[in-house]
Amino acid sequence: MRCRICKSKLKNIINFGKIGLVGNFYKKKKIEQKFKISLNFCSLCKHVQIKEKLNPDALFKNYLWETGVSKSNITLIKQLIKTLKKLKISKKSKIFEIACNDGIFLNILQKKLNCFTLGMDPARNLANKNKTKNVTRIVNYFNKKTSKKVSSKFGKFDFVIARNVLAHVKNPNEIFNGAFNILKENGIFILEFPSLLNIIKNNQYDNVFHEHIGFHSLKSIIDLCNLNHMRMINFDKIDSQGGSLRCYVVKKSSNMKVNNKIKNFIKIEKNNGLYSNKKLMSFKKNINAHRVKINSFIKNLKKKNKKISAYGASGKGLALLQYCKINNKLIDDIYDKSKLKQNKYTAGSQIFIKNPFKIKKQRIDYLLLLSWNLKKEIIKQEKKFRTNGGKFIIPFPSPKVVK
Repeated sequence: MRCRICKSKLKNIINFGKIGLVGNFYKKKKIEQKFKISLNFCSLCKHVQIKEKLNPDALFKNYLWETGVSKSNITLIKQLIKTLKKLKISKKSKIFEIACNDGIFLNILQKKLNCFTLGMDPARNLANKNKTKNVTRIVNYFNKKTSKKVSSKFGKFDFVIARNVLAHVKNPNEIFNGAFNILKENGIFILEFPSLLNIIKNNQYDNVFHEHIGFHSLKSIIDLCNLNHMRMINFDKIDSQGGSLRCYVVKKSSNMKVNNKIKNFIKIEKNNGLYSNKKLMSFKKNINAHRVKINSFIKNLKKKNKKISAYGASGKGLALLQYCKINNKLIDDIYDKSKLKQNKYTAGSQIFIKNPFKIKKQRIDYLLLLSWNLKKEIIKQEKKFRTNGGKFIIPFPSPKVVK
């Protein structure tokens, strides 16, 4: 296996062994197939990535993560629309979204601006979610080939949006090449993704699972731009997924100017060792130390006969449980707002998922926040739990209790 960006050799950071696919949920407990997973980095460009290749249909054709379930996600969408307005989006603009999920972003955008919106996503089960006659959605993977079909049928677009999708694709060059094909000459390609800087600094190794193939720095986006006749002109830090970056990319022929803050952030990434073999290799030590710490933390509470449940059947949360050997003997149940996941068992840890409405009816001492990136929303939501003396466990950067 070679680097997905530049095709150079990979160096191993850590092997996690085998885990169940975090997007799989079961009506009954069962012996499931598990798959190897390891974290690596490119010996040349330093792009951090997993080595394993699985059939994307097994991961994305029936996809149970919905953007619209979280209030925090809706807030982020509304903030992005405000940014688009600053970039002169109008009723005449044409917008394309790569991996549009349940279509909620395109729906909100269309209602606010009444502009032409088109999305593409491989998840068949989400194709009719939030469906409206004014928003067109195509069930397929976005790549070089499908981009040409889109361009042929719908023309070129003013804005191409890719929110939390770049980490999911085997070949990120296909996404950039496809965006280039459907962008107008002065169109803008906008990407959002978890920042590698935050992942390394805050030990967020729960981001690593089979759906998440690549972990991007600002440098890796610039590398992808250079390989695909594009250039980055600006970026923003956004409060998403534990700290994300939103990058603004244009064609090389565009006359838009480059913001100097890009150079400054590249220096910050470099100073934090994101391009250093030694620093990237040291991630293993931090991961293993945290795995031991959180396992002991939960076991010690269990020895005191404390009732512990978890909140959020997210991919990152279910990966964390498997990496840290936290199963249904330590966690009684998991609560999640997604109706697609409720009344099912999780992969690997075999824990039953319930509707959060039932929390107030249960005697729970601690809630382990697996969706810790939404902690403000969840803690505010579970006021009754707090009033009854319940406490939250935040897993990162180090496990701690929050009343």
